Amino acid sequence: MVMIAQFLRTEPQAGATARMTCRSMAFLLLGGLILAAMSLVSTARAEIRLTDAAGREVRLQQPARRIVTNDSLVLLSLALVDPQPISKLAGWAAPQRFDRGLYDAFHRWFPEIDDIAVVGAVSPANSSIEAILGAQPDLFVISIWQPDWDAIAAKLEAAGVPVIFLDSPRNKGRTAGEATMASIRLLGRAIGQEARAEAFAAFLKVHYDRIAQRLESAKTQPRNTWPQVLVDAHAGLQCCSTPGADNPITHDLAFAGGRVLGADIVPGYDGQLSPEYVLAADPQVYVGTGGSHLAKRGGLVLGAGIAPEAARASLRAVVQRNLLGELDAVREGRAYGLSHQVAISALNILAVECLAKWTHPDLFADLDPEQTLAEINQRFLAAPVEGTFWIDAGPVAGPSTP
Repeated sequence: MVMIAQFLRTEPQAGATARMTCRSMAFLLLGGLILAAMSLVSTARAEIRLTDAAGREVRLQQPARRIVTNDSLVLLSLALVDPQPISKLAGWAAPQRFDRGLYDAFHRWFPEIDDIAVVGAVSPANSSIEAILGAQPDLFVISIWQPDWDAIAAKLEAAGVPVIFLDSPRNKGRTAGEATMASIRLLGRAIGQEARAEAFAAFLKVHYDRIAQRLESAKTQPRNTWPQVLVDAHAGLQCCSTPGADNPITHDLAFAGGRVLGADIVPGYDGQLSPEYVLAADPQVYVGTGGSHLAKRGGLVLGAGIAPEAARASLRAVVQRNLLGELDAVREGRAYGLSHQVAISALNILAVECLAKWTHPDLFADLDPEQTLAEINQRFLAAPVEGTFWIDAGPVAGPSTP
């Protein structure tokens, strides 16, 4: 600024040319100072400060552009908040967890999905820090929490890679939907898509609130008497793998007005129930979960690209095995199939709406998960998905075989 003042104080006898030259140089210097100040402000604003699901403060120098994750289903979350989700995903673990039909749907829009680097597994024990760093991430996203991820996160951060947790034990006290909304907002902020993330979170809140408010206003019966549901995870392999007390599906069903059979005796994430226990309990509703990965194993086949007829046929075959056909729920038409990936991903509002309809059909007769999916496809998903993600078996008659 001193230099500018000196130029402006040029002696009058230097003439008009000198004055113009001085003024031009002054304005150039002033412009340079303004641009430099704007650059400093822009740099300061580029830094992003986050508090992740584990309560950790994370700083990013700029929105993440090369994300690596321990769960391939993070792609669905990215696709809800970014129109070019594949461009943000430099590496993922366990791509086989991503339903083949969903993969094909994304491939039609983004062929570069084939180029995503595979960096390990969902569990920290089978992950490789070298493989993660080899993908040159500017952010590592941990979607499925396990204790040993803390040590890996510390090593990655020591190598200069920020880490955020979308999941942690702190989520345990949250209602169904709250954890999903929080993780979507967190991911949106990390990639500079706050507005899109907030829009989807607001959409979720409307749908979750509708279920909660209707259950509250109906006051049909105490929660401990709400319908018992046999949730037969990965249905068709054996009876019956069930979600435990700490499983998100258990929490989703509780939110929707039901109770997972066996959740009170199965601690942790999941466990096994015997056919005899299931038959003695005779739950009011049967829900099998499945996906295209079960096709070669005779299990429940659901997902993107699956026709309703094929999905229903696979469900009917499943419930006629392992003594399940003896259940009143199966014989009387209260047997359903649900995509496992929908239930454990950012699309879990679809699962919750299905569970609400199946456990309280009169109360939620007007609830339409198909319409909800259509709106998600239209408003949010970068690669719209089509297929059969839930199905009913209809009444199933005849004896089952062990």
